[in-house]
Parts: sequence; C-alpha cells; structure tokens
Amino acid sequence: MSKVFTMCFVENNNQVLLQRRVKKPFKGLWNAPGGKVEAFESPLEACKREIQEETGLAIENVSFRGIMTVTNENQKRSDVLMLFHTKEVSGILSSSDEGEVAWVETEKIYSYENTPESFTYLLPYILETDSTLTGKIIYNKKRIEIFDINI
Repeated sequence: MSKVFTMCFVENNNQVLLQRRVKKPFKGLWNAPGGKVEAFESPLEACKREIQEETGLAIENVSFRGIMTVTNENQKRSDVLMLFHTKEVSGILSSSDEGEVAWVETEKIYSYENTPESFTYLLPYILETDSTLTGKIIYNKKRIEIFDINI
C-alpha cells in the first residue's frame, strides 16, 4: 500500500529551513522537513503539524506546489510526496528528536554535498516559479535513476 508524505519548503529571506534526518531515507542528510500524513488528516494539516512538531515553528499561507511519486526499484509501490511552500513563519526554531534544524542560505544549498540529490533538483522549481509540479522520482540503489518533472 502506498504512503502519503509531505515536504515543506520554508523560506525566510534568502534562507531555507533544513532538517538533518535521523531516520531513513536520507539518514544524516539535510532535507526539507515534512512527514507522513496520518489518518483523518489532510496533506496541508499534516504539513503544518509536521513543521510544528519537528521545528517548533508555525507556518501560515502555505501553498500547495505539487505532487511527486517516489519509487525504489525494489518496491512494488510508489509513495506519494505532496510538496508545499511558505514564506510566513512564526515561533522559535528548535530541533526535535526528528533531527537538528537550521536556516541555510539558499545559494549554499546547491553546492552542499549533505542534501539529497532530489532535494536540490526540486528546490529551484519551488523557489523560482509559482507553478504546480507533478512528476516522479525513481531510485536504484539509493541513487536517482529517473527524475521526471512537469510544470
């Protein structure tokens, strides 16, 4: 059975909120915060909840930015990744047991080796366009085999 996940790109001036993951996938890498959509919860509700739980921040005026399917070659299913973006954030940034969080300058992220390849592929579409995205990411042995995105 497929699972539905959220990923929220939180932007503040020339910085993006990143979280160093303590769980698979991408354990030890910096990625946008998010997580699993729980029962009786909309993707937007899940996005806001995950940001609050994982970073201590409240987000508002969240925009739905797209949907991607994510598959590992050895899986027989694709998971669904719902993409969100906001520039409106309040509260005090704090790390959680889900991982350390930090504001990182956007330009540094593109050359930073400790972010997942898929994150750096998605980031310019999220930050530099207002379009809704759809596509798929297929992994083979933890490396991207196919990254297909449509605007």
